[in-house]
Amino acid sequence: MADQQGGTIVGGVRDIDANANDLQVESLARFAVDEHNKKENVTLEYRRLLGAKTQVVAGTMHHLTVEVADGETKKVYEAKVLEKAWENLKKLEDFNHVRDV
Repeated sequence: MADQQGGTIVGGVRDIDANANDLQVESLARFAVDEHNKKENVTLEYRRLLGAKTQVVAGTMHHLTVEVADGETKKVYEAKVLEKAWENLKKLEDFNHVRDV
């Protein structure tokens, strides 16, 4: 979302380039799966990042779409990771199943 001058509006969700070379975004996606596994006592295996968006809040909320393996089944989840670099904080806020692949 942009204002009339072309700048980003605080709170707006924007797409980011989530290609395989973006190690920071992939690291956040792996973090989301690992945190979900710990919280739910499951063993989902990270496969790949399908998409990513960011939102400026009191920090940065990363909206991630990830593919995981649950045994032999591939599944897609949407995750939200809050990052506050100045506090050295990274927290999984949401992790929801979207569909089986």
